[in-house]
Amino acid sequence: MKVFYLFICGILLSLACPAQQRFTIQGEMTRDSLRFTPKKISKLYLTHLVDGEEVVIDSTEVKDKKFHFEGIAPEVLSIYTITGFDNGVIQLFLEPGDIKVEPFDGHFPIAARISGTPGNNIYHDYQQLLNNSNQEAKERMYSFRASLPDSISKDERKFSPYHTAMFHSNNIYYKTAIMKFVKQHIDSPVALYIIKFGMIPMFSPKVIERQFLRALPMELHKHPMYKDIENQIRASQLAVGTLSPDIQGKTPDGKTVNLSDLRGKYILLDFWASWCAPCRREFPFLKQAMTHSENYDNFIILSYSIDKKEKDWLGAIEKNQLTHKNWLHISDLKGWNSTAAKLFNVESVPRTILINPKGEVIAFDLRGEEMLVKVKRIMEGIEKYE
Repeated sequence: MKVFYLFICGILLSLACPAQQRFTIQGEMTRDSLRFTPKKISKLYLTHLVDGEEVVIDSTEVKDKKFHFEGIAPEVLSIYTITGFDNGVIQLFLEPGDIKVEPFDGHFPIAARISGTPGNNIYHDYQQLLNNSNQEAKERMYSFRASLPDSISKDERKFSPYHTAMFHSNNIYYKTAIMKFVKQHIDSPVALYIIKFGMIPMFSPKVIERQFLRALPMELHKHPMYKDIENQIRASQLAVGTLSPDIQGKTPDGKTVNLSDLRGKYILLDFWASWCAPCRREFPFLKQAMTHSENYDNFIILSYSIDKKEKDWLGAIEKNQLTHKNWLHISDLKGWNSTAAKLFNVESVPRTILINPKGEVIAFDLRGEEMLVKVKRIMEGIEKYE
């Protein structure tokens, strides 16, 4: 009987776990027509950004201006989008619980307010903070202008320096408010999104890193948005002696490789393309570097192709025999739109970045004999950067 009781409890527990992770989205429109055509909004889509592409997760019919989604929430809190309008989208955090999209005008979906779950409630409060800050800034500017003599307030040229001073003053008020808000919600993944989209444009990278990233609990360091912010900061400070951003790409056989996976070795990160003639002229030197490092196990070439077509990329590797046990090839096949290329400020190819075992940049744009001499000196222990 006891065994049967435990068996039943186990079944009930297994059924309860998925229920705890379920989400529902309930929404209603005050006007359910498209803005630029008289057509009604009849179907909406729940989408998510995957590898830079918007992917449809689910769809639902709109009935009597109302709509409903439900399903299993993802393990990692991130932004999802409701589309199907012709003048913007609705963004929300997909998390367990009952998510409410407050009544909104279908002509202006971006104005919809989301609430009902912890992450969405925090973001709702953040949006309210932005609205209040904007309104208070207008009121301060109006009150200040009204306090000045007509000879200044009614003369745009004379008022201009006063306007600039008040603008900077309002900026300080806003920065203070958003810093306080993020500190209050520092344990929530939503704080990462506010830092990324609300703070990075207004604060220096050092302030973001030292005052906010370091304050985040270690659990949030595992969140993809943390890595995204960290990469953005490193990219903005990219120089010899700084930590390099972390990038990833797929190998020819479909495996994912991260630059950070290779930590502990010297890495020559090589951005190239199959159509690049100067890149081809570097191949003999890269091969010599590989040959020279044959007896060492602390040097890797990581070639990142900015090709768009897989056949061009793989064909160039095979045709030019760019193969070696310590020569890795990766790409995302997005050309100049590659996130990796942007993080390393790649505006032309070839571009190389030499990185030490700690992940710090040693040198940029080494080519030909200069690159070869540098690699040889490192391999032979003449130069050390560990």
